Amino acid sequence: MARELSGLLTLTDFEDAARSVLDAASWAYVAGGADTQLTVRANTDAFDQVWLRPRALGGSGAKPDTSVTLLGQRLALPVLLAPTSPQRLLHEDAEIATARAAESAGTVSIVSTDSHHVFADVTGSVGSDSWFQLYAYRSRDDVAATIALAEEAGATALVVTVDASYAARRISTRRAGFRTPAHVDFGNLRSLGVLTGEIPEGARIDRLPLTWDDLEWIRSRTNLPIVVKGVLRAEDAERCVGLGVEGVIVSNHGGRQLDGAVPSLIALEQVAAAISDRALVLLDGGVRSGVHVVKALALGADAVCIGRPYLWGLGLAGQQGVEAVLDLLRSEIEDTLLQLGADSVADIDADFAIRAR
Repeated sequence: MARELSGLLTLTDFEDAARSVLDAASWAYVAGGADTQLTVRANTDAFDQVWLRPRALGGSGAKPDTSVTLLGQRLALPVLLAPTSPQRLLHEDAEIATARAAESAGTVSIVSTDSHHVFADVTGSVGSDSWFQLYAYRSRDDVAATIALAEEAGATALVVTVDASYAARRISTRRAGFRTPAHVDFGNLRSLGVLTGEIPEGARIDRLPLTWDDLEWIRSRTNLPIVVKGVLRAEDAERCVGLGVEGVIVSNHGGRQLDGAVPSLIALEQVAAAISDRALVLLDGGVRSGVHVVKALALGADAVCIGRPYLWGLGLAGQQGVEAVLDLLRSEIEDTLLQLGADSVADIDADFAIRAR
């Protein structure tokens, strides 16, 4: 398998290779978005509307420093692994392979409530920090039990997803006839008693729609840092910070919920301008290269999260494949910094970027 990975030089190469090994229905589930998939495409296209401005004769020429510190934790690169599910669709080790790859690369895996493996098994497989992504199911009692599950397993942050309370119109997935395979399970939901019967056909169980009151209540239930995922408006970001959360992820759920939602990169600047001096600002959606990572940093992100790209690696070679994706991104980030005349990702600011007119 390492021989197959050695020829993959871009994330597009990983995408093409993964598509060639997955069945059509599974590929449609991973790649697909809502309705016409306009936002899926626009998330990546938005990066083409931002241009980088190198500094002539800048930088020391030394290997650039790609490390960042988020919520008091030093990461070796400004790329986190976003919560995705069901990872067992792609590899039998699922979230354990992903967490181990994140640990090897010196970054963080955000583990979904909907993970195949129970969160304690994931955290027990690594010695590094893991964040837990919270979906709300059934009642506040169930949400409280989910938070307790995360705390007891050693989560170091809680990522509350607020943009996926309702089922989406994923037409491409339906047309492909996707059904959750029998080997896929939802370990956390079974341990919580939320799921007791058969696996749902579309890999989704009805969720409890969240409100601002619910977010305030969640904040009161835990001392863990909270990051709210699914924020696209500056005023919503400010309200989150006002409730005491430590950060937001500017995200449209990878274009998988609302077709026509604003691309994450376009929403980033206003959100960052509103809260970056008070809270962590992350971005996900459309990141397909180290150049994209640096563009996001220049527009105000502290780091980015990737989803589909590491799933491509997971489907190709498990932990080794995810590590290869992260190694590629690290190399591309280092090259971009050198070409810009920057010694560190900490040097990157708005002066390095300009939007197309």
